Amino acid sequence: MFNGTFTIQNKTTGEHRTFRIKTQKDDARFAPSKRIVSLLTGPDNTSDYKGFGFVDDNGIYVWTKNKGVNEKSKYEWYAIMLWQLANNPESRWHEKYSISIEKRCLRCNRVLTHPESLLIGIGPECASKL
Repeated sequence: MFNGTFTIQNKTTGEHRTFRIKTQKDDARFAPSKRIVSLLTGPDNTSDYKGFGFVDDNGIYVWTKNKGVNEKSKYEWYAIMLWQLANNPESRWHEKYSISIEKRCLRCNRVLTHPESLLIGIGPECASKL
């Protein structure tokens, strides 16, 4: 998987989650040069992300503090779902979920994360100004 923003949507309910994969700077205090997967947890799709694991060419590895004790945590399920949807076109996950890869607003060039915005190519703020 490459760096970028990925939005997964439930085809039945329309519910969605947005993830970002980003490489840490070489001089970062935490995990320099490592690739981190994060979940969008707030309204600002540029800064409201919570990291929950590392990414490499072989998979997504959820940090111990985000793992479940007796059952998989939501982060472990997110990791499995994201990896399968992005890397395996034959995965059973494609039956219930769709994945959209980063797009930018045609008007202001900001990252789009909401499925409707991804579809039409313009964010809600810019759409309201048209």
